[in-house]
Amino acid sequence: MLSWMLTAALAFAPSPAQSGAADETRELALWASTRDERMAWWREARFGMFVHFGLYSAAGGKWDGKVYEQHYAEWIQHWAGVPCKEYAKTLKPLFRPEPGFADAWAELAADAGMRYAVMTSKHHDGFTLFESKQPYSLANDVTGGTNISPKGRDVAREFVDAMKERGLRAGFYYSLLDWQHPDAYEMALPAYPREPRTREHARYLEYVRAHVNELATNYGELCTLWFDYSDAERQGSAWGAAQLLADLRAKQPRIVVNNRLFLGLENQNGDYGTPEKYVPPTGIPGMDWEVNHTLNESYGYSSHDGHWKDTTTVVRLLCDVVSKGGNLLLNIGPDANGRVPEAAQKTLRGVGAWMRTHGEAIYGTRASPFARLPWGRATQKDGALYLLVFDWPRDGELVVPLQSKVRSAKILGREEELSVAPSDRKAGRLVVRVPKTQPDPSCTVVRLELAELPVPMAFLVLPDENGVITLLPHDATLAGPSLRVEQVGAVEDVTYNLGYWLDASATATWPVGLQPGQDGEYRIEADIACADSAAGSQMELELPSGVLSFTVPATGGWQSYRTLELGRAKLAWGAHECVLRAKSKPGEAVVNVRSLRFVAVAK
Repeated sequence: MLSWMLTAALAFAPSPAQSGAADETRELALWASTRDERMAWWREARFGMFVHFGLYSAAGGKWDGKVYEQHYAEWIQHWAGVPCKEYAKTLKPLFRPEPGFADAWAELAADAGMRYAVMTSKHHDGFTLFESKQPYSLANDVTGGTNISPKGRDVAREFVDAMKERGLRAGFYYSLLDWQHPDAYEMALPAYPREPRTREHARYLEYVRAHVNELATNYGELCTLWFDYSDAERQGSAWGAAQLLADLRAKQPRIVVNNRLFLGLENQNGDYGTPEKYVPPTGIPGMDWEVNHTLNESYGYSSHDGHWKDTTTVVRLLCDVVSKGGNLLLNIGPDANGRVPEAAQKTLRGVGAWMRTHGEAIYGTRASPFARLPWGRATQKDGALYLLVFDWPRDGELVVPLQSKVRSAKILGREEELSVAPSDRKAGRLVVRVPKTQPDPSCTVVRLELAELPVPMAFLVLPDENGVITLLPHDATLAGPSLRVEQVGAVEDVTYNLGYWLDASATATWPVGLQPGQDGEYRIEADIACADSAAGSQMELELPSGVLSFTVPATGGWQSYRTLELGRAKLAWGAHECVLRAKSKPGEAVVNVRSLRFVAVAK
């Protein structure tokens, strides 16, 4: 085994110009200095295809006849606890990408309105879809070799060529983890017994560097390199991040790189952040970001996962992401032959039909000027504001909290002009008169041509169509020490609450607005959590009509929520402030608050 290690180290010895370790601070500064130029295409594109394809595709979420219901079928080696040798011996003969598979992917991506595509060149199991020349990839005594393209073919090249032929940009995902390489860091390894051994991590880093340089050298211009992943102990210098960036800067000067060479899906050390399967409620201020999401629950192909998102769900997901300043990288999980499941194809072709009419509200747009809209989302570009309407107004009046002068209003895909004017009945907000029936039930887009930059009106939390006012953590103005919006979870199951209420002097204030006819009595309830040892804080909810006082109960923990009814109060129409404050704090903190709800009481 030492022979291939020594050969690998010599195969990519640094040239004199590259000798010496690259400086991480310097490399990050160099990347930042050219970011806007390199990111221009990415900010225009807004919508891309993610492809998880590898040996795990042949397993389809099953092993030895057993179905593994866990999400992320690409982790089947872990779920089933399969040793590397057995995993390779079983699945290599079953991995048979059909000729033309990449052309079908590219046609699907183009038809869906996607502008770029990223494929897994190496996932955590360590197998390479590019034809690596590294000795361990060519042959080893663990799995026989990591290259899995059919003889005489290169899956990675077929992918890149197909995408570029249809006008899409192409890039690669590369896992920094490696479950089979004998010198890889022992992070998130599969659940099978492992022989104890000393790992020479420096040798693995040379292997990673060699792979990255092969990708950067052999496949023409790439749009992105999407690394995965880091943890608290292994990030940045542990991966040789500075040297990888220096190599890429020399070989691919226009490439963009995600942020997963470092810890945290929202860290700012890459060109863009990578929240996974969730959309940050207010975007990620001050940085570019991209949600990677799935069409069902899994990234890799799963033969039993039928939880497919329909066209409406994906259209609204895309609108939500872009309205907050992000991109959507939407995953397909082809089977071992490279075939995309029919359900996924149907959804994507439906999205493409929507994009052909409404794409101008997505491509090249910027984040919404509004903090929140009760009926949908918004995007903007110079001279235009796009209203992405999910919930169509039953009375034909679309209320827009905007003060700017509007030159014209049209529904995309239709020629007729819409009437638009401020309304005293709506507290001076613009009212766009729209048809009673929604033209596109997935999302109808109203384009406002503006005579000036959009000037949004003050944000108000308004009742929904059921008469419920929901006050969420991100809608509050927080004052006082320590109190902040707390994020729980990092992938998919992300929730938010007001947390770290360590000082009783802190307050949370929400602006609430009611229109005539919405005034009256409301039942007020709160979703709260409190560790048993900290229970007993006295709190007040200050409302225009008076104050509701309550005692924080024990709920079993800081993330064990229960609904507490606070009482009833009358609210008049107009704009009001609701303030939540503590009067005492007997324990370590006051309370965690996930939401407040005002439910209209039937008159």
